[in-house]
Amino acid sequence: MCQSHALYPYSPALQLLDPWMRKHLPNWDETATRRLIQLAAGIFEQKSVLVEEIARSTAFNAAEQTSNETQVRRILRDERISLATMYYPLIRTLLAELKTDVLYLVMDETTHCNDYCLFQISLATDGFSIPLGFFQYGIADPWADDARELLTTLDGYIPEHFTVILLADRLHTGDPFLCCLDELNREYVFRAPADTYIETQTGWKMLRSLYKRRNTGRFMNNVRVWKGSTRRANISLYKYSRAGFRAVSWYLISSLPACMERFAEYACRWWQECTFKDLKSALFNWERGRVQQPERVEVLLIGLSCALWVMWMLGRAYEHIPKRKPTTATAQKRRKSIIKQGIDIFDKFKKKKIEFVLELLPRPRVLDYVRTFDIS
Repeated sequence: MCQSHALYPYSPALQLLDPWMRKHLPNWDETATRRLIQLAAGIFEQKSVLVEEIARSTAFNAAEQTSNETQVRRILRDERISLATMYYPLIRTLLAELKTDVLYLVMDETTHCNDYCLFQISLATDGFSIPLGFFQYGIADPWADDARELLTTLDGYIPEHFTVILLADRLHTGDPFLCCLDELNREYVFRAPADTYIETQTGWKMLRSLYKRRNTGRFMNNVRVWKGSTRRANISLYKYSRAGFRAVSWYLISSLPACMERFAEYACRWWQECTFKDLKSALFNWERGRVQQPERVEVLLIGLSCALWVMWMLGRAYEHIPKRKPTTATAQKRRKSIIKQGIDIFDKFKKKKIEFVLELLPRPRVLDYVRTFDIS
């Protein structure tokens, strides 16, 4: 099962990932470490989490394809590879290297067809999100308690000097989640349901009933939220209106002062959806996979997460933003996602047999991430 280092020259993906992952993974079990590196390298090279596709990578060198698939399945069954034993220690090391003071985390859930659901907390950066922690649960099973437990678990692996701001949609907006964040001393920007009650000078009112001027923000600080609750928070409201389109209203509840910046921060929550899209269909084809046992899903997604860290690093190191003309009657090149840029660079360098070297982790970009083309 375990490939020797003598075979690595035939696998550019292993050459790239092996020294980097060994530098950051905990040094407690050589076999488990080697297996995880093989899995991550296979996912990285094939851009897929399907077992049969991973087995086609150069990280697996058996003469028959069925033997390679068997090796991949053995890795997925390896009980030594888990979030607690390998990925969380890796996260602690990587986060400590980030040159930033603020971490934006996003949390959301998605489904694997009608089989099960996945709850995930990720690091937001560059129009994408990199998984930090996750768990699997049944379609009809409760998950809120496990989600708060995951928040608490991750808190133990995040260096204390960071200011952590959590972004989440309406589904997660409730006093239990906010109390958990208060206990962890974390900031938050959540979208609030339109029927959320807040206390005003004229009594309790739902957010949807408050007056909102078109394309002008309204901000309220330190107001009581939810009848019967003692919670106070900051509320930011905005009604976005364009000619020919129905107006859209945004209601945000936050521990940070209410201002226009909160809307820019919350908009980055959508980057989690971009990750789910790439995971499920656009890139890695997770929704076509048949791996369903929670322990094996965990190992598979750990391998994917390790591959995403490297894709992000390559994409940032060789980022290319196409130049745009101010006006034109023809279509112009679109900017690729940072992950796809990393994949393209790897394929290009592999074809030209250029040696890869992974440098230090880049600084995450959220509010300073350029979302539109500069045509000046």
